[in-house]
Amino acid sequence: MLLMDECIELLDAMDAHAWFHTLVGAAHKLGYNRVLYALKPNKETQNSSASIMSNFPADWRSRYDKENYSLIDPTVTHSFSSSLPVHWHETLYTSVPQKSFAEEARLAGLSQGLTLPIHGPQGQVGMLSLSCQAMPKTEYMQTLQNSMCAATMLRDYAVTSSTRHLGHTPQMTPPHLTSREREVLHWAWAEKTTWEIGTILKISEPTVEFHFKNIRRKLNVTSRRLAVTRAIQLDLISV
Repeated sequence: MLLMDECIELLDAMDAHAWFHTLVGAAHKLGYNRVLYALKPNKETQNSSASIMSNFPADWRSRYDKENYSLIDPTVTHSFSSSLPVHWHETLYTSVPQKSFAEEARLAGLSQGLTLPIHGPQGQVGMLSLSCQAMPKTEYMQTLQNSMCAATMLRDYAVTSSTRHLGHTPQMTPPHLTSREREVLHWAWAEKTTWEIGTILKISEPTVEFHFKNIRRKLNVTSRRLAVTRAIQLDLISV
């Protein structure tokens, strides 16, 4: 069950095709025939911006994207909030849309498997999902038990090696914020309203909103709260 040869091959892969071929081979060794690897730069970016490599059925992948199933897929939600692996058990799907989603996945041959969340060192997020062929529950649970530790190691090597091939090498130089934009963000971190920030800085409310618009654009986020969080992560403001 040891995968050290495959892990080293991931690190040495010359291109994305060779990298994914190695990942699939390692998954087969663990008892899984389907692999999906998804990675995006940070939590704030849209799921549609993720780089994805997969040998999941093409029809299913197309429907998944068309119907925006990432918004209801519980493994996606789990991956954004936890680092722990989660297997695809029926109690994972609680809402009516999620149960419908699970049934569609089952019909596509994706009813049993394992998702390992990705939280990269530069803020990348994503998942490694491994699916096995349908089997009796006892055999399925044995497969999970036998493969969990090795699959976690495989995930870690995949994360380390993937950014060269998936286009999400992190930007090392943070975006430039003006001194005024940093002041606006500082007071936003202090939970001041637009009016309060304008009063403190002696600028109009429209000017405050103008600065926030530029800040969101530079940090590639969609809200004031996310802008503050991202700025702290990048050491752009002190708190």
